[in-house]
Amino acid sequence: MQFDLNSFLLLAQASDAGAAAPSAGNPLSLLTSPYGMIAVMFVIMYFLVIRPQRNEEKKRKTMIESLQKGDTVVTSSGIHGKVVEFKENNEVVVLAIAKDTNVTFNTSTIVKKKEG
Repeated sequence: MQFDLNSFLLLAQASDAGAAAPSAGNPLSLLTSPYGMIAVMFVIMYFLVIRPQRNEEKKRKTMIESLQKGDTVVTSSGIHGKVVEFKENNEVVVLAIAKDTNVTFNTSTIVKKKEG
């Protein structure tokens, strides 16, 4: 089926005629209204974007809280190091990245704890 401007206008007029007198008893009329569609989009966005992001942030927070001296971690810039000490209420961590080389990072830059 091919759509051109005339068929589009015909469909638009038909949908306007149906929208002029919405049925109060029809539960689907809420979903076909613009406000209903916006609400549906927010629900979809919540389940596809916001909820998984919150779950990942929770996992990351528990991982950072469980860090101890001697754990091997990876920072967001890709630097691998071993935790030497924590400073400033666990907001700053000192990592040993080589022999006699310690680097200071914010704990928010740690993205992964390496096992083993």
